[in-house]
Amino acid sequence: MRPVMLLAQLNGVDLEVEGLRTRLAQIAAALHEPGALKAAREALETASGELSRWQAAQQEREAVQAKASAKLARTEQRLYGGQVRNPKELQDLQSDQEQLRRQLRQSEDELLDALVAVEGAASERERCQAEVNRLAGEWTITQAGLRAEQASLSSQLPVVQARQAAYRRAVPAEFLSIYDALRPRRGGRAVAEVDGGVCTACRVAVPPSKIHAARDGSELTYCDNCGRLLWGE
Repeated sequence: MRPVMLLAQLNGVDLEVEGLRTRLAQIAAALHEPGALKAAREALETASGELSRWQAAQQEREAVQAKASAKLARTEQRLYGGQVRNPKELQDLQSDQEQLRRQLRQSEDELLDALVAVEGAASERERCQAEVNRLAGEWTITQAGLRAEQASLSSQLPVVQARQAAYRRAVPAEFLSIYDALRPRRGGRAVAEVDGGVCTACRVAVPPSKIHAARDGSELTYCDNCGRLLWGE
């Protein structure tokens, strides 16, 4: 087989190897947890903290209300129980009663605020949990697909690399060194076919003399426009 034909086949295999490696690298990066899912987990953690804070506030205000209610009950028991007859003491008890009633109304208002906040925080936490569940479910499916593709490509890579090594052994050393130097400068594609009188890489017409030389393959022929090695049937 003409050396330039071997180089053309090697170029195809090199591009295939690079494509497999690029895709495997993309999969490895994609297998990290998505940013949207991380953000959803953080939002859930924030919502959970807010709910806990308001639940604690609710308990604290319930305790304040219970304490104020119990104290008011004791005060009214003394006030209306008939045991206290001293006018000054009765007046003091009435004053305490009014103050305790105000405190109780205030504690009831604060408790109501806390109950409303707990309900809102619970609803927000539920929404965040649903979003985490949705994204996590989608990620599980995506991850399974990526891992299956990763396994398939990982099994293909050694086979293609073996073909790559075989072609490199078959190409004469002097041609291989030219090819290796040219390929990085031409975006990985160092060899182009002449088809219909044009270079298939840059789509520029090739002179008839070079078309003949590319088909003969006895010497390396370059495209005047893009500088790639030419080959033809």
